[in-house]
Amino acid sequence: MRYVPQAFRNLSSLTRLSLEGNHIEAIGRDSLKDLETLYDLNLRKNRIWIIQNGAFTKLLRLGMLNLGHNFIADLPNQLFDGLIQLKTMHLEANRITAVDCTFRHLLNLRNLYLNNNQISSISDSAFLYLNKLHFLHLSKNNLSSLPIRLFAELPKLKYVFLSHNPWKCDCKMLWFWRWTATRRGSIKGLHCAFLGPRNTTALDVPRAGDLTDCTVPPELASEDKCRVAGTSVAPGPPTLTSKVIVLALVCHAWYFARGWDTSMATF
Repeated sequence: MRYVPQAFRNLSSLTRLSLEGNHIEAIGRDSLKDLETLYDLNLRKNRIWIIQNGAFTKLLRLGMLNLGHNFIADLPNQLFDGLIQLKTMHLEANRITAVDCTFRHLLNLRNLYLNNNQISSISDSAFLYLNKLHFLHLSKNNLSSLPIRLFAELPKLKYVFLSHNPWKCDCKMLWFWRWTATRRGSIKGLHCAFLGPRNTTALDVPRAGDLTDCTVPPELASEDKCRVAGTSVAPGPPTLTSKVIVLALVCHAWYFARGWDTSMATF
């Protein structure tokens, strides 16, 4: 099947739904609107590359959403609106390249899987308000550094996996050493070697006076990259060469969002 079947719309008491391992390509705005009692939704291992904003708005009780192993590349800021009870989000093994403000309204989120993507940038405030976040998996991406405020307000964060990224342990990452000084057991997979004053290497623990080549104060906050985006559109799978992908400009996001309604009316 290429789309979420309309037959599920009449199952208003359904609590668990697994559509794993199909050929679903898109989730429309109304595809899941009648499944208001759904708690567990598994869409793993499909070919999803389009998700309309508002697709999850009615799923107010959803606790687990598995979108792992798909073709998702973009995460618009409003994509997961409505998931106020979501506790676990699986987005591993997609084609995501950047994380902005998509997760900031998931106030009950505890576990977030973003590993095995192509993420090279994360906004300072990407995880703002996620006071219950406990587990974060960022391994196997393209990250070379992390913004200084990323973990500033995550009191419950206990496990962070960061292995297999091209980290640069320079001035931009000195804040990270300071943050992990009291959380050594929480961080897995990032072992920095900071350069000392005589070109010596201070493994993991830079001493006072090290990093003398830093010209920008490590405490200087980086620019917040959060931006408004439209419908999630990822590069189509290799076999879907006939698909035409329309990328919405920021200033016309609202216009194109309405345009998707027309093109996907059969959902």
